Amino acid sequence: MFLTRRQFLKTTAGTIAAIAIADKALALTALQPVIEVGNPLGEYPDRSWERVYHDQYRYDSSFSYICSPNDTHACRVRAFVRNGVVMRIEQNYDHQTYEDLYGNRGTFAWNPRMCLKGYTFHRRVYGPYRLKGPMIRKGWKQWVDDGCPELSPDVKIRYKFANRGEDDMLRVSWDTAGMYLAKGQLKIAERYSGEAGARRLREQGYAPEQIEAMKGGGTKAFHYRPGMAVLG
Repeated sequence: MFLTRRQFLKTTAGTIAAIAIADKALALTALQPVIEVGNPLGEYPDRSWERVYHDQYRYDSSFSYICSPNDTHACRVRAFVRNGVVMRIEQNYDHQTYEDLYGNRGTFAWNPRMCLKGYTFHRRVYGPYRLKGPMIRKGWKQWVDDGCPELSPDVKIRYKFANRGEDDMLRVSWDTAGMYLAKGQLKIAERYSGEAGARRLREQGYAPEQIEAMKGGGTKAFHYRPGMAVLG
């Protein structure tokens, strides 16, 4: 059927007019009408996504501790645990409530007190590259097995004391690690006890006051750094 331009315009105008005055039941019945909502928070059709935000900071328990990995600030922080895993670490905001051994007390001005490394320390604890058991340097283990010979320049090279980061690490059991630790302690105590030990310490540049305070005890030559909490 051929329509002239005049006929096409008449037909189009009539159609538009019909749509404009048609009842809602006749107009665009394939589309769902807009629902009028007075309170979106009360009428929103699907709110399940909100659980993600509601539960984001949920925790089962928490505990406070001193964060002293490698400094003397000794920040008191709090860890939050869920399902047995530390989920986050926050400042504890209580530095004004406790004292040191000498009775010194902080103030509210110490809060907040925590660095970014402390905030993310739990990521290192649970990180894929964390140590999951004791390890001993191969050269040091062989040195102990050989009776801890005098560390002359040649011996240091042989057992890789002078090659930091170039030796292999051996995974051992906790009992084995403890045994080698005890052997090392005994060797140090024997080597630096008595007058012979004091002479070695003087040769190594130790201050006379330090040597005098040891009173011949080689155990005083132990150098431990298990944590910085005491220094803090």
